[in-house]
Amino acid sequence: RDMNSGSPLGMGWTQATINNGSRSSSATSYLATEFMSRPNLHVVIGAQVLSINSTRANEFKSAQFVQNGKIMSVTARKELILSAGSIGTPHILLHSGIGNSSALKSLGITPLHHLPSVGQNMTDHVALSLEFVVNSTATRDTAQRNATLAAQQLAEWNASHTGPLVDTVMSQIGWFRVPNASLAGFPDASAGPNTPHYEFLISNGYMAPRADNTNGMSIAMAVVSPHSRGSVTLNSSDPLASPLINPNLLGEQVDRIVAREAVRAALRFVAAPAWKGYIITPLGVNASSTDAEIDTYARNGAATVYHPSGTASMSPVGADWGVVDPDLKVKGLKGLRVIDLSVTVSRYMTPMRLSIDTKHCSRTSRPPILRQLRTSSGSGAQI
Repeated sequence: RDMNSGSPLGMGWTQATINNGSRSSSATSYLATEFMSRPNLHVVIGAQVLSINSTRANEFKSAQFVQNGKIMSVTARKELILSAGSIGTPHILLHSGIGNSSALKSLGITPLHHLPSVGQNMTDHVALSLEFVVNSTATRDTAQRNATLAAQQLAEWNASHTGPLVDTVMSQIGWFRVPNASLAGFPDASAGPNTPHYEFLISNGYMAPRADNTNGMSIAMAVVSPHSRGSVTLNSSDPLASPLINPNLLGEQVDRIVAREAVRAALRFVAAPAWKGYIITPLGVNASSTDAEIDTYARNGAATVYHPSGTASMSPVGADWGVVDPDLKVKGLKGLRVIDLSVTVSRYMTPMRLSIDTKHCSRTSRPPILRQLRTSSGSGAQI
């Protein structure tokens, strides 16, 4: 069924708009010749931002970065826009002295602006998977074990955009809700009765190659409206050191219930008569597994879907929590805005929502920013 109908519950084919069969990325959007040659865009390659620095009291408009071992700085005429993502944005803010003052002091970082919510409220989708041995050799496992066959399939795709590589790894997806009785006593984190608690992603093959040379099918399950909250913090005053990322997957009981119900639903799905003769045996839990066994399986197999958000969350003006105001300006500061998915707060997060929110930030925040800058210095202000 149409996943964009406004009522996505049910099963359907994965829908995507992919230009010429190639996925877009930061590289295709910024590093292609037509972009690099623009006179009003300067892309610095192979560099990492170290910190955002204060230019005057409560104003942060200068960024320090390192490239090829050389430390350099840039200063904005009007504003800096930080778009380093839900991991990079809090990492940079904290190393800039913007965050929980006591935590920064303990690491030897001079606190410049007390904002305890920086790096907190991290939300991420949690996924687990079930795998099944199948009676078929027409799965992607065969090519994964055969380098010659894999090369032939890639050559066919490059030559004519045909063959097995036309399909995505997960061509069918489904969106489902947990029965109301299972969530009795818990708030519903979904956006409403027509929106899902969990997702199925069905793959014609194992998640990773197996040594037993069997062929398989996988069902990945994602909790798409998680209650659990994690954090991005520091373990070092070195801005080149990796941050501490704690997604706290399945940290809340309600998320564990949703994960368990998703596993049960997947096992019921593969028990349908249509699969008879195709599915040989499940790997891992099965229909007779207890709730405790499924919960243990989920805890041991839980993984991120790499959809982090919320670590620089938006809150109302004057609120004692959050990192940015509704205009995306960092609370209490001038010259600095955050425009990425770290500003989101909602518990209901799907990949589609993430995509829409990204477009929302880029499209709807730009006009008010331009208006404010032009008001401050007249029309035609340089940014």
